[in-house]
Amino acid sequence: MVKEAKIIIVEDNTDLAEAMKFSLESKGHRVSITTTPEDGLKKIKQESPNLIILDVMFGPDKKTMGFDIAQQLKIDPNLSPIPILMITAINIERPEFGFSPEKDEEFLPVDDFVNKPIQPDELHQKVDKLLEMKISKWVNWPNKRKEPGE
Repeated sequence: MVKEAKIIIVEDNTDLAEAMKFSLESKGHRVSITTTPEDGLKKIKQESPNLIILDVMFGPDKKTMGFDIAQQLKIDPNLSPIPILMITAINIERPEFGFSPEKDEEFLPVDDFVNKPIQPDELHQKVDKLLEMKISKWVNWPNKRKEPGE
């Protein structure tokens, strides 16, 4: 397990974000929260974290801005190496999307997904896995997905 990683959570549900922060800090990580995609992008650029936890849907109209943010991060050569864990309730709140990480992964360059509500053990397992990777598998997106061992 990687200790004392810098993690940024971009999530507009402050209760959920605070619960994740508390849980991750109990494992020794330094965690900060932003509640809007715009603030999240700014903070990520300023702090260059080890991991980003990114929500899909933001605001009262539940726009899927997390998709856009993930793509913006992966086209920036300074930010593309940072692994992204996407948290989502999109298939519950917007079932018409029919979103699937397996079939939509080329469109959405994130390293792993977790559905809301998030259980602490699952969060820790996914965070540990991504921190051990160190570099996103989508570091070269959209040109090429990074293969394990590259």
